[in-house]
Amino acid sequence: MSNRETRSPPRRDDDRPTATPALARRRLLVGGATAVSLAVAGCLGDTGDTDESETDDEPESDTTADDDSDDADDADETDDDGDETDRAAEVREVVDTYLEAAAADDLDTIDDVSHSLNPLNPAAWVEDGWEFQGGDDEDVGEYDLEVVVEDGTVDDVLEIEGAEFWFAEVDLEDELDDEEIAVVEIDADEPNGGTAVWALATEDDEWRVIMQGEVDDTPDDPEEAFEEEIIDEDEDVVEEVDWAYEQDGADGGDDLLGDVEWAQVAFTDEPGIEADTVRVESTIEGGSSEVYGEEPGNWANSWVTITFHPDGDQLVVTAIDGDDETVVHREHYEP
Repeated sequence: MSNRETRSPPRRDDDRPTATPALARRRLLVGGATAVSLAVAGCLGDTGDTDESETDDEPESDTTADDDSDDADDADETDDDGDETDRAAEVREVVDTYLEAAAADDLDTIDDVSHSLNPLNPAAWVEDGWEFQGGDDEDVGEYDLEVVVEDGTVDDVLEIEGAEFWFAEVDLEDELDDEEIAVVEIDADEPNGGTAVWALATEDDEWRVIMQGEVDDTPDDPEEAFEEEIIDEDEDVVEEVDWAYEQDGADGGDDLLGDVEWAQVAFTDEPGIEADTVRVESTIEGGSSEVYGEEPGNWANSWVTITFHPDGDQLVVTAIDGDDETVVHREHYEP
């Protein structure tokens, strides 16, 4: 990996008690064309070194890219002759390199093109005990990349969703003094791809990725997206949902993730239905986590945590038995 000094991610302690010692917590960093996101996955009967192919958290974030995305036809930043400017071409090349590396699980290359201040640099998170889950060497797909700001400012970086949170303890004006800044938008050609906004800044005269986020498509009124509640009254799968759950660090410690809203979903110790896997999702925030084991029902007497949107969210629990998926619990959070 690069010898550049990278900013360490906030520390997390996963040695919290669960309802069963058989639950091994896996911490994943998921790389994709539209986002780099964090997910906590539950895996029963395995260790943190379990083969990543067994985990299917946030499949919507699977990396896609485009071998031909550096063609001039895709460029929106142009000079007077209609050609892509040199700066836009350089920025595009860095993003293409990052996405291709993510598809190949190439953390060394990702680190090379990541700015030392990038809080979502997977290389730093992996060193802190997380696992990176990229494209598993799958063929790169298609995406559209538009350089929307060539001559940017620190304000352009901070406008990206989540940037103020991640850079709360960083003086970007001082750190990026006299550095060049650009912003790109990435649209993945897949059903749940969405649109990502990435900021790049120069460091040692080289363009590097400094911040990544998604376009915030949260509805003004989250309740408009709610579906009818389904409460697991018989506790076939869900025993309890704790919307006031506090992660480690939420009491004012140094863990920045403590400022995120978390819910804890506890599963019954006596399943009323057969299921290989249980998936929990927050439909507004977009959080997702799954629990499974070597035998059906091994998810029982365990729990998962999931992020939710503080302005309102909908938590959905789905029981999966082979190819059959059944929503067993749908509960609303209304602040």
